[in-house]
Amino acid sequence: MKQIFSIFIILCFISCGGPTGNWSDPRVILISIDGLRGDILNNPTYTKDYPNLTRLMADGEYCTNVQTVFPSLTYPAHTSMITGVTPAKHGIVNNRPFMPKNNFVDWYWYADSIEVPTLITKAAQKGLVTLGVSWPVSVGAKMDWMLPAIKSVNDTISTIDLVRKHDRPESFLESAKVRGVVPEDGNPSGYNRDLLLHEIFMDAFVRKAPHLSLYHMIETDLIQHEFGKSSNEAKDAFMFMDSLVGNIIAFLDDNKLWESTTLIITGDHGFRDYEKQVSLNRLFEKEGWLTLNNGSISDWKVVCLGSGGSGFVRLKDPTDQEFKKKVRLLLSKQDAFEILEQRHMNGALWASRKTDFVLLANDGYGFVRSTDQPFIVEKPGGSHGGDPRRKILKTGYIATGRGVKKGPIKSMSITDVAFKISDLLGLDLEN
Repeated sequence: MKQIFSIFIILCFISCGGPTGNWSDPRVILISIDGLRGDILNNPTYTKDYPNLTRLMADGEYCTNVQTVFPSLTYPAHTSMITGVTPAKHGIVNNRPFMPKNNFVDWYWYADSIEVPTLITKAAQKGLVTLGVSWPVSVGAKMDWMLPAIKSVNDTISTIDLVRKHDRPESFLESAKVRGVVPEDGNPSGYNRDLLLHEIFMDAFVRKAPHLSLYHMIETDLIQHEFGKSSNEAKDAFMFMDSLVGNIIAFLDDNKLWESTTLIITGDHGFRDYEKQVSLNRLFEKEGWLTLNNGSISDWKVVCLGSGGSGFVRLKDPTDQEFKKKVRLLLSKQDAFEILEQRHMNGALWASRKTDFVLLANDGYGFVRSTDQPFIVEKPGGSHGGDPRRKILKTGYIATGRGVKKGPIKSMSITDVAFKISDLLGLDLEN
């Protein structure tokens, strides 16, 4: 019976399985390489190390000085790429919702958290065929073909079952599995995860000829977090992603699709290395302002959401001015960060109005959420999340194909990507 069911799924996917585009129609492929730093595109060994990205730069337009949003995090930045506005307007103000009681383990998975129209919603209104693979904040998005970015944060359900629950159409993951694209063991990690996502993307792209494709490459970010941005491991990760981009280029070359296709490669943020981690909630615990129970936050008067280069501090009772003064005094005595309050924030450093203090990590420090370590501990790594105006947090952008001019762009914003795509597909994005 199981075999019959699998055969039914694959036949349905191939023959009657949902919308399919026409290869002669205009199309845009947006690939985000997580943590693609602007300085990588200026590297003297760039041509040798990243031949496919080098070719795209030579054939089209590129920018090594792309300002991301604040906080310079993956989910806010990716949402700005498809809305054309900053987190202040689209509502994805962090990777994670402000939920202290579960130690901030959840992420902004769901597309209905976005408060403005997106390229996805505009494409759906126009009847365009859409494809998304591992795109942040996409669960529930109105895409024709979608493998959303979501993972299990507890033992009640596996990540692969969560993805299966939220993919579109319901048979998308299963149809890939019966064709051998998804391995039986389900949920690989590291390079194997990105390779699997790439195979699923290519499989769907080749079969469905979508007009708008959104594809997120992940491991380059995780490697830089663990080993630092200048490590050999980071270089290897970008070389791997370059090879995956090469597969897409080869398909477009072989099928002579450049006249109808625009390929855009962008990052979401740069990276900064640090030597020490800051767990601010341990300091609040020491002061008696926060309670931990088996490592979990059970109660708090003040709490911090650590986000790499920034920390977001909130008082349970923001009207308690005397307590706020005590918190401000404690924070002002620390060397690991500088303090911003609402009156100090400008457009580039906006934060939710519910945030009482925004902290920017000083050089050598990075905020973490962990409550299983001291307030400050020697532990080197890489981070982002800080002031997007800093050169080290600038990201990169490359575009080639239909509707793209050749040459360098001096500077741009990550929000510009949305309007470029809107113009290319006639989506009338007016955020």
